[in-house]
Amino acid sequence: MAYYLGIDLGTSVIKGLAIDDAGRILASFSKETPLISRQPDWTEQSPEFWWSSTLEIINLLATKIDFTQVKGLGLSGQMHGLVAYGNDFQVLRRAIIWMDQRSSKEVNQILKTLKNKLYQTTGNPVFTGFLLPSLLWLKKHEPELYKKIARISSPKDYLAYKLTGNLSSEPTDALATAAFDYHKNNWSQKILRSFKLKTAIFPEIKPTLTPYGTITDKVAKITKLPQGIPVYGASDQAMSALGTGLVQPGQASVALSTGGQFLVVAKKGVIDPKRRLHTLNHALPDTGLYMAATLSAGFSLRWFKDLVCNQPETDFKHFTAGVDKIPIGSDGLFFLPFLNGERTPYFNPNLRGAFFGLTSRHKRLHLVRAIMEGVAFSLRECLNVFNELKLPINKVILSGGGSQNPVWRQILADVLNLPMKTINISDHSPFGAAILAKFAQEEMHKLPAFYKQVIQPIDYLYPNETNATSYINLFNKYRKLI
Repeated sequence: MAYYLGIDLGTSVIKGLAIDDAGRILASFSKETPLISRQPDWTEQSPEFWWSSTLEIINLLATKIDFTQVKGLGLSGQMHGLVAYGNDFQVLRRAIIWMDQRSSKEVNQILKTLKNKLYQTTGNPVFTGFLLPSLLWLKKHEPELYKKIARISSPKDYLAYKLTGNLSSEPTDALATAAFDYHKNNWSQKILRSFKLKTAIFPEIKPTLTPYGTITDKVAKITKLPQGIPVYGASDQAMSALGTGLVQPGQASVALSTGGQFLVVAKKGVIDPKRRLHTLNHALPDTGLYMAATLSAGFSLRWFKDLVCNQPETDFKHFTAGVDKIPIGSDGLFFLPFLNGERTPYFNPNLRGAFFGLTSRHKRLHLVRAIMEGVAFSLRECLNVFNELKLPINKVILSGGGSQNPVWRQILADVLNLPMKTINISDHSPFGAAILAKFAQEEMHKLPAFYKQVIQPIDYLYPNETNATSYINLFNKYRKLI
């Protein structure tokens, strides 16, 4: 029996799991990763901590399966961040990750210099925390350190380097840096020249289905992994798609987590002329992957519970108990979920959240339902963008902590007016990484048959026709408030 490992370098947690040839998850472990904020708006993490935690997880997995039968290892990782290396390939400083907000001036510089050409080239907007503005920030504010930079990479590429001794990257992560040409599938020389950046510091791009290399002798001795097994990797969104079975046009997923992500698989090469989507690279090279996002989905409800109601110790099940008794539309109350600005379709960091229509008859649960409906309306705006671009959606998988609430998930089904289902796989990204390690060595066209055996529906959700009609009118009122 062959085994495959999947490691996901998340923002707050590193997760690892092992699967067998049949796709059964045999063991899983996780370790929290601290955020370091030395100054306001700064968010960093220690690459060395990433590595030690990864080794710890691998060694824990070794207690559950026979490592002599491990045939491959896949990596998934948080996108956008920057790791800087010196001539000896030692890390020069802590990694600047996607949550970091120090580079707002550099973002404005990029937009002023490149204007619409940035989105036309990369298929993506640019934000603070992306590799390109973070690198420009280092160039200006840490010039002595910048001079020492011999190479840079995205976060999960660092783990691949530690495992294999080879430092490279691949298209799913590189496209999330704001320096990658989506059409040419390589670093954009036009963007690099615009900011006088050396091409040599950017890592070589290899196809996602090509391994970074194989496990080094040193790592084999430390972990007991077999020498010579290949290491693969891709971005967390690409691995989430692979881990939920999104490999064919029309398949989609909605993650109701801290933020809300709406992923759709479609033909490759679509660029939104209104610049409202994130264009992603799928792990499968000829497949298109597109993401719309709302920033404060589950976060909105947590903010209300923990900070407004001062109930951080109350679990969400008890906090939302009785919300099903509140009528559709929350008795005229609306919530705009723009607590941290908004992505799709506005891409405006200055948008702000609000309750509209508050009266003395509204109680706590009215506000809870208004939050759930407001987040659903925000995701409806995401759906409208996909519909406008004629990207078909016929199957939707619902995931994330918010999907555990039966009222919220029914609201979402009614507002989107789409049938949805939840599935038996919860850790999508590490599972996708393990699948990549397996099928990159085999034949990717076998994936659909594999998914039929492995991914099982837990719950089916269908829109209520009456509710869906009511929500059309409420959504139109919601849009007029923005």
